Amino acid sequence: MKPEISVIMPVLNGERYLREAIGSILSQSFSNFEFIIINDGSTDDTEKIVKSYHDPRIIYIKNTGTKGLSISFNIGIRIARGDFIARMDADDISLRERFEKQVNYLEDNPNIGILGSSATLINENGRVIKKHSRPTRHMDIKWASLFSTPLIHPTVMARAEILKDNQYDETLTNSEDYELWNRLLFLIGTKFGN
Repeated sequence: MKPEISVIMPVLNGERYLREAIGSILSQSFSNFEFIIINDGSTDDTEKIVKSYHDPRIIYIKNTGTKGLSISFNIGIRIARGDFIARMDADDISLRERFEKQVNYLEDNPNIGILGSSATLINENGRVIKKHSRPTRHMDIKWASLFSTPLIHPTVMARAEILKDNQYDETLTNSEDYELWNRLLFLIGTKFGN
């Protein structure tokens, strides 16, 4: 069966929080997804942790050496088979209904190409430190992008064809998401939501 969502999670030496991150994806209420985990040259127990899971939705890729976040994401984007691509970080936790809510929103709003959400910052013990949110309407997101990133990167779900046609700039070692969002907003005309 073709997955509806391709989840892409690069990881570099992420053993500390990796089990929680993987567990939060595998326990999603929306289950029709593939989970592409890209080991970007980890030297800790990352590989051992990933290989301890026997879920057929996991696709494990191991880079030869450390290639960086942009290249690792693009590797995942190129092999993704889903209609939607979801971002995930190896030190984050997705709420159980994340995919279900995001897919429903994108299906109800076919004009939206890139969708983020709010997020809660927690410490290593799971204690809430701060809540983050971004503007929700496209024009407010576009305006906010002139000053800072308008999306919280690990909350993003996008229509796959947009990211397949407009991948991350592999020359950037940071702010790769900010560059991509601005390119999509101002050059391509993609509609955003949060």
